[in-house]
Amino acid sequence: MAVLEIADIESIDQNLVGPVVRAGLLAEAVIDAVADDNPGRDVVVLDRDDYVRIHTAQTCRLTRASLERHLGQPVQLATLEIDMPAFKGRLRTRTDEYVWFYDK
Repeated sequence: MAVLEIADIESIDQNLVGPVVRAGLLAEAVIDAVADDNPGRDVVVLDRDDYVRIHTAQTCRLTRASLERHLGQPVQLATLEIDMPAFKGRLRTRTDEYVWFYDK
């Protein structure tokens, strides 16, 4: 598993899914949390200055526990939506995890 920073998302697998988050400390924590919550999967990061696309292939899981660990404070996943103007794929939400998935 690796965190891969890329310049153009169009040049790689089209089955990528995950959040688009405003750049900043939260985005950095989401990247690290997604890496923890998706063992064995590459995390693809596309930094567009104002926002960051954070994706994995087919499914992308983010848990509240790992996000809290990387932020260093309690957080409700629903508050992520304030800084998540978009996402790729379909999204299933729970109080303790968000899962984006590819749906043909």
